[in-house]
Amino acid sequence: MEQQPQASAIRRKLFALFSEETRDKGFPKYFNYFIMTLILVNVFTMILETVKSVYEPYQTYFHAFELFVIAVFTIEYIMRILTADLAFPCGNRLKSILKYMFSFYGLIDLLAILPFYMPFTKLDLRIVRTLRLLRFLRLFKITRYNNSMELIKSVMSEKRSELGVTCFVIIIVMIIASFLMFYAENKAQPEYFPNVLSCIWWSIVTLTTVGYGDVFPITGIGRFIGGVIAFLGIGLVALPTGIISAGFLEKLNQNNKDKNPDKNDNSNCQHTFDHPKYCPYCGHKLDT
Repeated sequence: MEQQPQASAIRRKLFALFSEETRDKGFPKYFNYFIMTLILVNVFTMILETVKSVYEPYQTYFHAFELFVIAVFTIEYIMRILTADLAFPCGNRLKSILKYMFSFYGLIDLLAILPFYMPFTKLDLRIVRTLRLLRFLRLFKITRYNNSMELIKSVMSEKRSELGVTCFVIIIVMIIASFLMFYAENKAQPEYFPNVLSCIWWSIVTLTTVGYGDVFPITGIGRFIGGVIAFLGIGLVALPTGIISAGFLEKLNQNNKDKNPDKNDNSNCQHTFDHPKYCPYCGHKLDT
């Protein structure tokens, strides 16, 4: 009967490593820094693996580091499963574990280590090679350890309706531009504007003001349409940037107010300056 409280205490200590309330204090803070550094270094080594002159001579070291990363992430995943009832309290430990496993971060944690264990199964090796691309998802693990990432997530969530409307308008303009350019340039350049779907590439490049120059109008009406779309693109593409920037400023100002509340805020104080009881000059009581 004494082992249960001990196990609960251990799980609470493990949960303190991941809890948002304690992860910026003491040992959990350094643990988070360690995980973030490990993720960034692991992504950097994945980049170096594509450089044959670097990877082939040090292949053994790359493999050893990959084993170390997998061991750390596997232990972390097991620890999160053991403390799932503390992170997702719902009265049933099994339900809490399933809730964590099928959450966004739970799936990221699983997919980050899954490609390593796939070769030990009997799946087609071609599928295994494809799943190895999921190692890039380890980069998303860093979002749970960085408050800046949480800020980005919060801003995107709060501004999702405005961003959705803006993206919808951009898509509408893009489709209209594709139709107009098709009818304006199809006869003059059937190889570049054979259908509306092919014109979408031109509209994307023009609206984003990238202008690769691989596809461009040569007719008078086509150039006029292209100029109008280019001018519209300058404003439309800037809209999401303005929305996100405004959201960041609002969030940062709110965080600053929460961290540094104005101690001199006397808005709630009730003053009696309109009807003073004492003379402000000599201090004698006034007749009211």
